[in-house]
Amino acid sequence: MRKAFTIIEVMVSVLLISVVILAIIQMQKQTKDMALYLSDRGKNELSNTLFLDKSISKYNKAEKDAYTILQAQSFHINDDETKKILKNISRKINISDPLIMGDEQLIPINLNYIMLKAQYSARFIHFEL
Repeated sequence: MRKAFTIIEVMVSVLLISVVILAIIQMQKQTKDMALYLSDRGKNELSNTLFLDKSISKYNKAEKDAYTILQAQSFHINDDETKKILKNISRKINISDPLIMGDEQLIPINLNYIMLKAQYSARFIHFEL
């Protein structure tokens, strides 16, 4: 009749518990990293909207900061802290050649890709009728 666990049984159970705890810690770290990535990506996408304007095509193959783009749109920014933040947000702007939609276009559309390159690159479609 047995009244206690053997040392082998105790060691195996401790090993199994350790493996499970390590797996949980790894999953938590991956979840934290993914949350930080998504947060940074969301902030980046929000700041990309500062660069999307009708006059974006004149900045093709140039690296511009958000302050310069907003100044060109007749925004007058007087706050020094805001200027500093906007000057730190910069993107390399690349605009594709007009895309051909087909030989028989019923409505003439000028269609381009706008690529904004920074830490996380983004691609937008710009079209004019």
